[in-house]
Amino acid sequence: MKKVFLATLFFFQLAYSQNNEKAIEGLIEDFTRTQFTIPDSSYHYIRKALGIAQKGNSPQLSNCLFYMGRYFYNEGNPAKAKQWFSKSLNLAIKTNNKKALALNYNLLGLIEMDNGNYTYSLRLLLKSLDIADKNHLAKNKCNALNNLGTLYELQKDTLKALKCYTDNVEIAKANDFDEVLLYSYMSLGIINRATNKDDAVKYYNLAYGIADKLNDDYQKASILVNTSEVYLSTDLESNYAKAFACLNKLKEIETRTNSQDHLFYYYFNMGAYYSKTKNYSNSVTMYLEALKLSKGAIATEQKINLFHSISKVYKKSGNFEKAVVFLEKYHALQDSVFSVKKTKAFDEIQTKYEVEKKNLKIDLLSREKIIEKTKKRIVIYVGLALVIPLLALVLFYRNRIKLQKVIQEKENELFLKEKTELQQQQELERITGIVEGQDQERNRFAKEIHDGVGGDLAGIKLQLHQINSSLQSEPINEIINHLGNVFVELRNISHDLSLTKISDKSLETLLFELTKEYENREEFATELIIFPDGALDKLSSILKHHIYRIIQELLANVSKHANAKNVLLSFTKMEDNLNIILEDDGCGFEVTDKNGIGLKNIQERLAAINGTMAIESMPKGGTSVIIDILDLKL
Repeated sequence: MKKVFLATLFFFQLAYSQNNEKAIEGLIEDFTRTQFTIPDSSYHYIRKALGIAQKGNSPQLSNCLFYMGRYFYNEGNPAKAKQWFSKSLNLAIKTNNKKALALNYNLLGLIEMDNGNYTYSLRLLLKSLDIADKNHLAKNKCNALNNLGTLYELQKDTLKALKCYTDNVEIAKANDFDEVLLYSYMSLGIINRATNKDDAVKYYNLAYGIADKLNDDYQKASILVNTSEVYLSTDLESNYAKAFACLNKLKEIETRTNSQDHLFYYYFNMGAYYSKTKNYSNSVTMYLEALKLSKGAIATEQKINLFHSISKVYKKSGNFEKAVVFLEKYHALQDSVFSVKKTKAFDEIQTKYEVEKKNLKIDLLSREKIIEKTKKRIVIYVGLALVIPLLALVLFYRNRIKLQKVIQEKENELFLKEKTELQQQQELERITGIVEGQDQERNRFAKEIHDGVGGDLAGIKLQLHQINSSLQSEPINEIINHLGNVFVELRNISHDLSLTKISDKSLETLLFELTKEYENREEFATELIIFPDGALDKLSSILKHHIYRIIQELLANVSKHANAKNVLLSFTKMEDNLNIILEDDGCGFEVTDKNGIGLKNIQERLAAINGTMAIESMPKGGTSVIIDILDLKL
């Protein structure tokens, strides 16, 4: 009967676990489907998946942590995203989850690319590609290749970018990855726009076919915008009709889906179409509709192009006054983004406008005053011939004054920067001095305890032992044993405080002994993870000392306040960076800006070694401390 009960229990546990895994997979799929279109819903899905994974200790936990980081990356918070990626990466290393490793290295590479750290980004993306390739993770390989293509484009290496995208196409075709194939064709279309417009259109059409198959109206609309722009960038009238057909399809999609995501581009490109076909009235109407929609999340560069296009179409229609107005707006917006350029178009429109005014006045004058008018014009020309050099001279000196002002401002900025760096250096030296003073004081206390109190206790113990050699008193023997225990504890305390202990042992050994102390006292169980092996062996003595003291302080805080049963302490080294995560399952707390003396000491030590710290905690939710040391060469 007992065997039947155990078998039944095992069956239900297995079924429950399988149901959990299916639920997590479904929630991750829901997150992926809604992450760009309905961000609030995607956050709900991944939070729910993470809760199930944590509760059931699911093998997909590292994947859930990654997708939580992906949500924050999509929301424009790369710092928060990086914290989740670090947690996911550490767990993926521990559980040997190759898929999560490839995902994390890929997105970490993307963050570094966004920050302009192209060399480091390339290393991370190549690491993601290598893991995906060796473990036959086709979709992860596609993701890495896509980001590598983007990185090569940013570095103006078009040949390598094309190779990445074409490799992606082959993998996507072989595995029926329609979404990957869609994005690869779109990337190939974009990269060919400048050099081979026919190929660009070909790839856009292939992408549109896939988007239509997937019933993805958003991507269909994006492709139609890009295709119409390629057609309108040519000088072939036959292509203008094709552009018009694309834009009509775009309008139909936006109307049917009740969307305004691409309406700005619809009106913008329609304005360009009517301008190309010399229907300037309709062109102006379309451009002005685009202008109404440009107040939303439209890139400033697009607004600049819109003002310029409106100015040009007014110019072509002969309305030079309005052409000047929009050209001024064009220049004003350029100035606002530090792109001050005077164009020949402005001079041409202004001149034609003045000529039109003068011609109108001439037509109103009688023929009898033509000779007089001619004489006046001659006088004006002579005056202009004299004034123009003077104006040029004035402009020259004005520009020179402006240049001197700019130089002065740059010198002031440089002075302030040097002043700030000096102040930061002085502050760093002050903090370093405080930390060194604290360490010296610790060392002095260690010597006082060992040589002073410890010596006295040893002497008292010896005297009692001599006295009791004749008395043979059991209570005195107990006192002697207690004194021995106290002496051992004092010696351990003095060793913990001593600098010699830290310098004589490796950091890994010190951390192992430190965690074992808490386990021996049965305070909490600890798990120490160091990746890769030997990651802490080549640290400088300064870094080793500060890191040990920081961990010592953090574990002391867990002991005093957390009431935890388990503590995870992980170290992950990537290039010259070190990520440290300390997690406990204790009572947690409300994170505030007020820090105690212990946390202030930790922050001072981190400032001395170019480190940062983030604390995540909530009541009854445990605590996570994430530390990043940015340069291990110190």
